[in-house]
Amino acid sequence: MKNTSSQIGCTIQLLVVLLILIVALVVIQLVSGFPGSLFNQPQSTPVTLVQPSVIDQVKPLGQLHTASYFLSTVVDTQMHVGVLNQLQRVLLVACGKVTAGVDLQKITAKDIKITGDKVSVHLPDPEIFDASLFDDRQCTYVVLRDEGVLLPPNTQLESAAREAAVANFRATALQNDILNTALQNAKTQLRSLIILLGYKQVDFMPESFSND
Repeated sequence: MKNTSSQIGCTIQLLVVLLILIVALVVIQLVSGFPGSLFNQPQSTPVTLVQPSVIDQVKPLGQLHTASYFLSTVVDTQMHVGVLNQLQRVLLVACGKVTAGVDLQKITAKDIKITGDKVSVHLPDPEIFDASLFDDRQCTYVVLRDEGVLLPPNTQLESAAREAAVANFRATALQNDILNTALQNAKTQLRSLIILLGYKQVDFMPESFSND
C-alpha cells in the first residue's frame, strides 16, 4: 500500500511540475513574442481613411444651375417698307426661361484651401447659362401680323421680335438679382456636398455678387 501511495504522490508531483513549466513557457512566449508562437497572432493591417480631394468631387458637377426665372412679355415689332412706306407689324406674346449658376469647371487647385477640417473655396463669378423662349403655341405665338398691301411675308419681323423677347428676359433676370441668387444657392449645395466629405466648416468667396 505504501509503495502505491508513494507512486501516486510522485505522479502528482510530476504533473504539477509539468503544469508549472507549461505555464511558464506560455508566459515567456507572450512577453517576448517569439516568432511562430501560437499566441503571437499577426496584427491586423491599419485602415487609413483618406478624404477625397475636394476639387475632384466638385469639378465633375460642371455647370451648376442654381437659379431659374420664368418670364413672359409682349413684343411689338414694326417696320416701314416699300415705295409706299407701308407699315408691317408683328405682335408677339412670348414666354421663356433664364437659368444661371456657377461654372465649377473653372475652379483650380489654387481656389481651394484646406486647413484641418476647414475648407475655403473661391468660386467663379455666377453667370447666365441660358436665356430662351418656350416654343409652344400656347406660350409663344404671334397675336397680330400686318403685312401691308401686296407685300410678301416679312419673316424678319418675327425673328426680331423673338430676339427682343429673349433680350428682355435676360435684362429682367439681371435686374431681379438672378446672379446673386444663383451664387447663394450654389454655396448651399456645395456646402452640403463638402460636409458630406467629412469637413466641418466651409467658407466661400465671394460672399455676394453685384452686377453693377
